[in-house]
Amino acid sequence: MRILFITSTYLGDAIISTGILESLRLQYPNAKFTIACGPIPLPLFEAMPQLECLIPIEKLSYSRHWLKLWATCALTRWDIIVDLRGTGLSHFLVGKKRYIWSSSAAKTLRVHQLSAFLGLAKTPPSKIHISAQHEAEAQRIVEGMNPLICLSPASNWDKKSWPLENFAALGNKLIKGKGTVAILGAPSQRGELAPLFEAMPKEKTLDLVGQAPLPVLAAILKKADLFVGNDSGLMHLAAAVGTPTLGLFGPSPETIYAPWGERATYIRTDMSFQEAMDLAKQGQNIMGTLTVEKVMDELLKNNFFPHGSIQQK
Repeated sequence: MRILFITSTYLGDAIISTGILESLRLQYPNAKFTIACGPIPLPLFEAMPQLECLIPIEKLSYSRHWLKLWATCALTRWDIIVDLRGTGLSHFLVGKKRYIWSSSAAKTLRVHQLSAFLGLAKTPPSKIHISAQHEAEAQRIVEGMNPLICLSPASNWDKKSWPLENFAALGNKLIKGKGTVAILGAPSQRGELAPLFEAMPKEKTLDLVGQAPLPVLAAILKKADLFVGNDSGLMHLAAAVGTPTLGLFGPSPETIYAPWGERATYIRTDMSFQEAMDLAKQGQNIMGTLTVEKVMDELLKNNFFPHGSIQQK
């Protein structure tokens, strides 16, 4: 039995889809899976059991990447095709059963939308499989760092980003007792994050800005005691591996993209999504209206403070 699973180019959306992928895997334990997605999230699927093939979808002009994907998959007879990109190519592949996503106006969490799309009775948790090799590499990097607090201060849009000075203030409060703050980000974000490194004590700061492959970073997050970050793919990754996760929201819809997990929650600015978005379109970043004190209060309310770190303002 062969299943083709086409998911997102974007890291966060690809992670959100891992719950229904795992449900399919458990439902069909003898199936072989081919997964197609963007090159950034692709490594997160390397350790998935029953994996037969990974196909990177690298954007080409005139949508030629879809033609390339079709050519790669056209000679296989698929038992199930799950196309979360809603591409027309799925209709031109040989398959017994097809699930082809179409855009939704629903305001529920995307994980719930995907579960309903597959006809699942209950929304499954996200699932990232981590290899023993990546677990060992993560352990080597964070050995002795306890508690480990991960901050993700960047995002794909500056209007979604909490001010760096707020991250610095929060990080210094959280390690007032003991612990290490890990700063996460992509290699391209190193320059913009430099002021945060300057504001944190070097001996208590771990640089993870482009320093670890994504599967190793997933393993590090799994070992972490806390994650606080902007609405981003890394926020969804932290929630997916079970880390206590607090997402920071302003001009992005938490009703659709809040982190999903037993120990995941969010806090947003006092403005609604629409109010924040309207101001963002005018060039204003209102994320600074979300104070460090409010974030600390939210951590306290959810009992997210790592053992040994400061537990009061």
